[in-house]
Amino acid sequence: MTMDEKKAVIVEFLGRCNRYADGKLEEYRGRLAAASGFDALALQDKIGHWTAYRTFNEFTIGELRTDALDDWFGEAGNGT
Repeated sequence: MTMDEKKAVIVEFLGRCNRYADGKLEEYRGRLAAASGFDALALQDKIGHWTAYRTFNEFTIGELRTDALDDWFGEAGNGT
């Protein structure tokens, strides 16, 4: 498997993770509208965590589109 193929597999996986996160965010935001007190705070916390997770995945996808993480694959980067 080439480096580009490996990266494509990971990017696809992270894309699926983000689609799952989008579903969780939609669910929690929908529940937040009717929540109050501790329940609202707990939902806001979950929304914050899922948002951070999604943001991290997007950052990683961006890095995979460059040579920034090539050394993680045990191969030298191509210097571009």
